[in-house]
Amino acid sequence: MTEHIAFPPPKTVAELRQLLDQIPGDIPVLVDAYEAAYSQIGAVALTEVQELSNRPSYLGRFDHLDDAARAVAGEDAAGWAIADPGPLPELVGEPTVALVLRREVRDADD
Repeated sequence: MTEHIAFPPPKTVAELRQLLDQIPGDIPVLVDAYEAAYSQIGAVALTEVQELSNRPSYLGRFDHLDDAARAVAGEDAAGWAIADPGPLPELVGEPTVALVLRREVRDADD
């Protein structure tokens, strides 16, 4: 499986059903983590992810493979060393492919 396959973001339930009919039924579904309120789906992709333990509650349990490797090494996603990491995250299970629904990204003045 390719690490990242993008699909057009669905705007309606009918479009979401069409998209889901193209994807095996046993693939997990993930969403962006953190913040509040609601947004339309801005992007949809099949992405290879890794589950992690020992993450702060404001971070999701899953991350892209490269970002997961950085996290267990004590670096954040930008490659900066974490000053006071506490217990470092640990890998949980094997990497898996997930359907990732991302929020739309809006300009601050919308």
